[in-house]
Amino acid sequence: MHINWWLWRVRNRLCMSNEFVSPFSIWMCTDNYANLLAKCFIKHHPVPLMRVIKWKDKSGNGMVLNVGGSSLDNPGIFGFRGLLRNMDGAWIHGFAENIGFSNILHAELLTIYHGLRMAWEFGILELWCYSDSKTVIKLIFEPVNTWHHYATIIYNIKELFARDWHVHMHHTLREGNACVNYLAKLRAGSHETYRSIATTPTGISLLVDASRISFSILLFFSFFSPILPKKKMHINYLKK
Repeated sequence: MHINWWLWRVRNRLCMSNEFVSPFSIWMCTDNYANLLAKCFIKHHPVPLMRVIKWKDKSGNGMVLNVGGSSLDNPGIFGFRGLLRNMDGAWIHGFAENIGFSNILHAELLTIYHGLRMAWEFGILELWCYSDSKTVIKLIFEPVNTWHHYATIIYNIKELFARDWHVHMHHTLREGNACVNYLAKLRAGSHETYRSIATTPTGISLLVDASRISFSILLFFSFFSPILPKKKMHINYLKK
């Protein structure tokens, strides 16, 4: 039906305005309109994608730093946290802080800065850092906009990266950051400021042990959805 409609339009333009429309233009218009109708009326079919999630996605020497920020609302009361572990997953050190009323970008930048500074003070020469914020990772590795609201923090992070050590920065899903997410929610509701955590807090030891096990996550995405699809998750735990 839409093909006939476009042919009728082209015929009218030729008869009334003596305007010629190429066959390629007709084909493009009908194809675009067909895709639009498909998105509006055709039932979306979920496409399953399997992805393996780990608390550390890479293997190597050194220590592993998982970081992240969290809030009770956005904007709202924010906290950030970090957890330093060895390659076997054992707790080395952690930190958490409530920064008050702020936003998620501020919290995510601060947690990377404090995590890197803590690792440097521990004398670590090789560090694998994981964050669940792609936006922050992009800001760190791109040239700094001096007019950016958090340009000073970004410059400080870059200065830490430039020191005499090896830092590997990677993205992880929130499901792989369960331990630091627990710490962040804990600190977001607290009135204390920065806190250094030398021993494993009560309530997180089981999460630390469980996170050493890899698990696969099955995501269902809507095939025809024109916006970022919501995901439904089925998690299967696998041995390391």
